Amino acid sequence: MVIFHTKEFTITFQCEACSMKNVCTSVLLLLSSILSGQTPVEVWKGAVKISSVSEEQLYFGFAGGDKLLFDFQEIAGRELKEFEITEWPRSSKFIEYNTNKINRKQISIPRTAIYQFRLTNRSISERVCRLQIWRIPGSASPKKFNTSVEWKTAYDTTYIPSIEKYLMRKDTSIFNREVLVTVNAQTNTYGPRQFPDFDLPENTVSWSYYIGVNQQGQQAFQDATQKLSQTASPLLTRIPGYGPLAALALSGIPYFTQLQKGEDITYYIIDGANAMLARQQQPFQFYRSNKVINDFAAMKAPLAGKYYFYLYNDNSTTGLDVIIKVAAIVVTERWAERPVQKMNRQTKKIPVLKPDVRPVETNRIN
Repeated sequence: MVIFHTKEFTITFQCEACSMKNVCTSVLLLLSSILSGQTPVEVWKGAVKISSVSEEQLYFGFAGGDKLLFDFQEIAGRELKEFEITEWPRSSKFIEYNTNKINRKQISIPRTAIYQFRLTNRSISERVCRLQIWRIPGSASPKKFNTSVEWKTAYDTTYIPSIEKYLMRKDTSIFNREVLVTVNAQTNTYGPRQFPDFDLPENTVSWSYYIGVNQQGQQAFQDATQKLSQTASPLLTRIPGYGPLAALALSGIPYFTQLQKGEDITYYIIDGANAMLARQQQPFQFYRSNKVINDFAAMKAPLAGKYYFYLYNDNSTTGLDVIIKVAAIVVTERWAERPVQKMNRQTKKIPVLKPDVRPVETNRIN
């Protein structure tokens, strides 16, 4: 027999030994709360379905000084692998293994925090559990406390040591090639065709060419060189290999004069495969072609490999001396390595207590 005395009433309760043990414990907890002036507040009541081999979590806030009180039962009486209550994020306060029922378990809340209720099912069949949770406010904790939890996005930034390649500098150089060839007349035994070749170095970013026939063509190039020396910046003209072709490749500005009178030549710029076809007098493809006394152009493609000037003289009696000049602008990147801290930023959802305090309905345990 248990007897409680207060100024207002006296309660007498008879416990029938073992058969009434759980009921007795529940009533004692209830009466102790009432007599100490603490009113249990229902936080949550409902059923939780846990799918096969999975887990469910519930989150609630509690005030420092509270007592957390809960009931748990698997409806079909089947065991749940784990039932754990954790002060978020990782401080475990209660855990029970292989259980199907927990009666009126009470946990002290040392500080205001969020608590996670984790129900883990390792079986291939689902579990359905009844769960009821109360808070018993402490003497120093608020009677009305919003236990609701909301989720906010948090940013987790870490820095990972790494090695980074960086461009230390760029070195620019000028590659020049010149060739003078004689292209025979139509009646010459050796034929009216020539295939002088040239190579574009690795890392070529642009190039230009000049083609001129006989002395007139050569003189036109010399005139362009003189014109450049009179108008270009002295800093540029002191660069090794810099001339009117390099200026054309870099800026697209020509210093050459297009000749209108004199012997002309037909030329094609082609690659190796098409040079073979041209030698066999088969149809071929080309990058550029013209019939000129002199000609020049800045080129952005192709930028690497071996190429050919296919020269054709349609004059039946006169051979032609043809000068070909090529200037390629080569940019070499110099790379180095240095240690860096690479930022790794991840987002995640975290539970937080709602900042506002709202009235919460008070329910006594029945």
